[in-house]
Amino acid sequence: MLKKVNDQIEQLLLTIGFLLLGTFIVVVLLKVVIRNFFHVPMMWADEVAVLCFIWTVFLGAAIAVRRKIHYTVDLAPNKIKMNLVFDLFAHIIVLSLIYVMIVHGYSFTKMGLSRFSTVLTIPLSYTFVAIPVSGCFMFLFTIEQFINDWKTLQRLRRHKGEQV
Repeated sequence: MLKKVNDQIEQLLLTIGFLLLGTFIVVVLLKVVIRNFFHVPMMWADEVAVLCFIWTVFLGAAIAVRRKIHYTVDLAPNKIKMNLVFDLFAHIIVLSLIYVMIVHGYSFTKMGLSRFSTVLTIPLSYTFVAIPVSGCFMFLFTIEQFINDWKTLQRLRRHKGEQV
């Protein structure tokens, strides 16, 4: 069940990420063309580009957590069971970092309600909320991975017990 929900969330994040990345590229390209050919500054473009970039990075980081494509090290090469134990331990550490992202990101977002962007004059919380939102998605993805790794470890233990 969690896998199906996470599959849909991942698809949604990919779609939003591609739209934000596309918006980022279009805004930056438009700014460069208008500035160089028409000599007209587009002050708002920088803030929109930064907003899109930050959201793209944080949503992409959540997807990277789900796909396990962030940096990893195998501490015990060719020892699948040992690496699963390390993975379970790593999930616990990651969950503690996700906790920091969610709790302190929320505080940071609340603080952003009283601060406004220079040109767009929108609350900076629209930018900062990317931190706890991506943390929530990372939480769901990490729980799914923890459950999968735990089940795999249990299966290996049972399989080893049957061979003896």
